[in-house]
Amino acid sequence: MTALAPLGEPTLVTDRVYGAIREAIRSGEIGAGERLRLRDLAARLGTSPMPVREAIGRLEQNGLVVRVPHRGAVVADLTPTELAHVYATRLLLEVEATRLGCAAVTPEDVGRMRAAYDRMREAVEDGRTGEALDADEELLSVLYAAGGNPVLLGLVADLWQRCRAFKLLGADGAASGGPDDGAWATQRRLLEAVEAHDVEAAVAVTRESLESARRRIRALLAGADVEPLTPPAER
Repeated sequence: MTALAPLGEPTLVTDRVYGAIREAIRSGEIGAGERLRLRDLAARLGTSPMPVREAIGRLEQNGLVVRVPHRGAVVADLTPTELAHVYATRLLLEVEATRLGCAAVTPEDVGRMRAAYDRMREAVEDGRTGEALDADEELLSVLYAAGGNPVLLGLVADLWQRCRAFKLLGADGAASGGPDDGAWATQRRLLEAVEAHDVEAAVAVTRESLESARRRIRALLAGADVEPLTPPAER
């Protein structure tokens, strides 16, 4: 189902337009470097250009869209510099989120994490890498929410949106190895550490996972035969 289907007449048109375009970028329906044409998007969404213009402005504030001279608004491209900045920030935030969450997680939280992990494995086995990535983020969201800091959780979620294209880029290689490949198997180790309330082990897995993802994606960006705008990734 396309994210850019007509929206009808919602009450908060701009919010729904923003959500639809963001999801199209997130899923790869609108690729990195692609120009966002105001009237084309308005026609596809069945709305006027005004809410589309406002939504594009919000996407620009979030780092998903940039202004390019003589081209206008385009989906942010994938560059090694952006990768380094985003993943350095993710490392700072997610190590702390893991530390807080692992210390406070409940048996119910662990059950929800395990259910998300099982969905992730099934999606990887079926080659549904986008859904696997969604389940992975759900698993981590449960852990991070357990830490009790909604501001930290919100910042992490914003960064996930900002680096979704990077995460999708790495998924081809990660998915080809199956759910027991190193890129996915780290989540099993994270789950085991969290179940044991082993904070230092959980933090070590988070750090290793993010650093490994950054190296993998950087290598893909540098490869001459890699299409950096094509889904999908890993953490």
